[in-house]
Amino acid sequence: MYTKQDDNKVINQQNTYDAGGLSADDPLAAIKTIRLEQLAQCRLKTQKEMQTGHKKNKP
Repeated sequence: MYTKQDDNKVINQQNTYDAGGLSADDPLAAIKTIRLEQLAQCRLKTQKEMQTGHKKNKP
């Protein structure tokens, strides 16, 4: 049985988390998480570029 209380629980969960699943209660933590993810992506891209560069430079 679905109740009004269940509706409120779902609404509260939606209000607590944004589309990315980050906590809206602590915007600084959300920003930090986003920036760390961006940094990780940049590191992976750099590693891949370095690996392909080393392969091209080998005789």
